[in-house]
Formats: sequence, structure tokens, C-alpha cells
Amino acid sequence: MNNPDFISALKWAENNPLSSTADALNTYLDVCCGSVLEAEERMREQRGQWEITSLTEYCLKYATYLKGFDHMVNQLYAVLNRMAKCIYEHPRLKLKVLRLLLTVLRRIEAQNGHELSLTEDVAHDLRFIERNIEFADQNKLDQIREEGHLHHDPIEWTARWEEVIDEADRLVDEALEDQPRGMGFCHAVWHTRAEILRTRFNLRWRSPALMNPRVMFD
Repeated sequence: MNNPDFISALKWAENNPLSSTADALNTYLDVCCGSVLEAEERMREQRGQWEITSLTEYCLKYATYLKGFDHMVNQLYAVLNRMAKCIYEHPRLKLKVLRLLLTVLRRIEAQNGHELSLTEDVAHDLRFIERNIEFADQNKLDQIREEGHLHHDPIEWTARWEEVIDEADRLVDEALEDQPRGMGFCHAVWHTRAEILRTRFNLRWRSPALMNPRVMFD
């Protein structure tokens, strides 16, 4: 984490009891916004993406508190909507963000006296994720549904996957630290990730390249 303002806000928030003063609420919002900005930076740079989980958890902690204050809900909507887009391969964590986002949207609807089209979109995404998690928990991986044109290994919906993938990807970052992030880098990441998951965590994972043999990845 390189943003000193975010680090300062987070340190204060973590070391003091929750408070409803204006300064405290603004600090909590700074933590939420800073968490999103840090997560988005990791997505852009393709480095440290394993840290997005902890950033999301900070955002969830303080956004959950802030949702009780009517003047905060519009800003929380923007924060949670952006954070949800940073979460990949962590369906249970994304579910928490979307549930909170749905609550915030319904608060906004109640304040404004009309429905928002986005609310149904979020509710649809929630149902899709809940259904796939249920299949994964029942070991019915063949029943897991996909959205979009690319196929993904259904193991990515399992609780075991979510338990280990951040540590696995941290090790991938270490292994590829000095490798240029240009054309073809994704193949190095997927190969290294598959090896680490197999040898360190006893998980056999099929990369997008293996799951989509007719697709060219660069």
C-alpha cells in the first residue's frame, strides 16, 4: 500500500473505536475509497492482486457501518459498485460486497421514492453467484453455470480455492517478479499458478488457455 493518506486513514480507523462524529465518518469513507483505488491499481499493474482480498475486507468493514447514515449511501453505492468489479475468483467475498451494495441501493430507492434499474441487475448477479456457490458446496461442479463466452475451471467456485488462491498468487508474484509484463505474460502466470497450486496446495487447476483451446490469449 503506497498511498500515505489511505494508510493514515486506515491506521486511525483500525486503532480507534467506531464513532459517529463527522470527522470519523469521513475517515471511514476515506478508507473505503482508498481501498477501491488501491485495488484498481493492482488490477491495472497486474501486481499484488492477492492483496485485493484484504482491501475488500477493509472496505466492507467500514461501508457496513456507514450504510446506517443516510447522507453516506450515494457515495457508498459508487465505492461498492467499483469494488465489486475488482473481485475475481473470490465468489464468496464478491457475494458479501453485492449484498451490501443491494442494501445500499434499496436505501437510495427509499430515499428517492423510485426504483433503480441497477438494483435488479445486482439482484440477478447475487442469485447467479449464490446458485453456483451452492453447487460448489455440494460438489456438483458439473452443474455450475457460466456467464460470457470464456470457460473457467469450476474449481474456482469452491471454498478451498478461495482459501488458498491469494497465497498461491503471492507466490506467483514472487516467482515472476523480474519477468516483463508484456505479450504472453498471462501464460507464464497461468503455468506458474497451476504448478504452485498442484505442488503446494494439492489443487489441480485448468487455466483459461486449457479451458478454451480455440481462443488465442496474449
